[in-house]
Amino acid sequence: MMSSQVILGTGRRAESPYYMERFYVNLYSVEELCFLFVDRAELLDAEVAKRELIRWLEEQCWLSDLAHTLDALLNRRGSTAAFVGAILEYVNIYPPDVIERTEEIVRSNEGLNPHERKKAKADYMLGEKCYLAAFAQYRNLICEVPENEKLLLAKLYHNMGTACAGMFLYGQAADWFMKAYETDGKREGLMMYLASLRMGQQEKAYIDYIAKHPEYHGLSLEVERIVKQAEGSFEGTDENRMLVTYQVMREEGTGALGGSAPYYEEIGKLTAGLKESYRRSMR
Repeated sequence: MMSSQVILGTGRRAESPYYMERFYVNLYSVEELCFLFVDRAELLDAEVAKRELIRWLEEQCWLSDLAHTLDALLNRRGSTAAFVGAILEYVNIYPPDVIERTEEIVRSNEGLNPHERKKAKADYMLGEKCYLAAFAQYRNLICEVPENEKLLLAKLYHNMGTACAGMFLYGQAADWFMKAYETDGKREGLMMYLASLRMGQQEKAYIDYIAKHPEYHGLSLEVERIVKQAEGSFEGTDENRMLVTYQVMREEGTGALGGSAPYYEEIGKLTAGLKESYRRSMR
């Protein structure tokens, strides 16, 4: 016999959501807030503990007791870890060990310097494929980081290259990866530089470039192997299977259901989805 576990809601579902700017998300319940805290603990800092959030919990979620507790905590200038822990303990949907671990992660983040915290925010955007926003954050941060912070600067250059590659700007990506390599001398930067050239240039131009730079020959073979692996991985994706199916449809003159939907209509649906994903990445 199967058993199910029901999580009882705390307070009420908000009519007006709370917009958590850090994560680009609207929250409608305190449970959603708790999930965000636990799931993204490594990105939480003092910006989370806001009076606006307390008012939202009181007015929209009807959690006056919790709001008063948090208000008192801010008045005493309590830590962000204590603020997050108070909410998690009040709602009580996570076991004590999860709450304790979350508080510890937040507490450790409070020791990061401003540059590290800003990088963590940009890294989150990059991980969420918000490439343009991430790139802008990295670019602003580079202007603040001292020149002697070589390792941090190299990481920023590398991630800017990754953001550019995510936007299919392979020429710019190559420039940033080379800058990362020139800054820290790590092989990864040079490898990503060659991979960006490989993706952004015509095959003949790329081969000619490698021929003029024999010092890159061995590394270019490794890049080629990785590219082939990526191509093989794509063959197993849903997108590739759909493309193969649509190719058959075009050759047979049939739609997805055997007759009505034409090939170009189905391709249009697929590309529309890809375009929407791309638009999200450019926010």
